[in-house]
Amino acid sequence: MTTKIFVRATMRDDLQQAWLQHLRDFDTKHPGCHFDVGIDGPEEPMADMLRRLQVEPGLTFTELFKRAKWDD
Repeated sequence: MTTKIFVRATMRDDLQQAWLQHLRDFDTKHPGCHFDVGIDGPEEPMADMLRRLQVEPGLTFTELFKRAKWDD
């Protein structure tokens, strides 16, 4: 049996790296888990954020999504 858990996290910019590394550490310790992670910020394109937020071991990416344009 498997369970899907959905998390939407809002945090200060200085905590992004630590949170992603925590998730990656869990993933490494528990083979067979699968994570879909999205990241979005108001001022930085997602591709730039992914390059900046490096974790060990590195993440693999199979799909990138374009940010939706919303009219407020």
